[in-house]
Amino acid sequence: MKVFWLEKEELLKALKREAERLGRENKTVKKVVLFGSLAEGRAIPGSDADLLIVLTESNKPFPERLAEWSAKIEIDFPIEVFPYTQEELHVPLARTALEKGITLFERP
Repeated sequence: MKVFWLEKEELLKALKREAERLGRENKTVKKVVLFGSLAEGRAIPGSDADLLIVLTESNKPFPERLAEWSAKIEIDFPIEVFPYTQEELHVPLARTALEKGITLFERP
């Protein structure tokens, strides 16, 4: 699906659907959070969507997770993923995302 940045409401709906799909298809996904300029209303043309993907566990190093989760994204919009395990949420980027971001998916 092609989504243009100006259609913010449609983009947020599409991102929520994508986050829910990731959660349904991957049982290790605990939470997906949109953060950064798009979540804070500061996006400009060319901005991407930053997604924190909280995983219950992973035995892969972070760089491998980046490639793996980037490949799983099926929305036609620039997205940067940050796949952290629950144990890694102390990282400043993850803490900020959780504090200021918009939760798109959360497993009960």
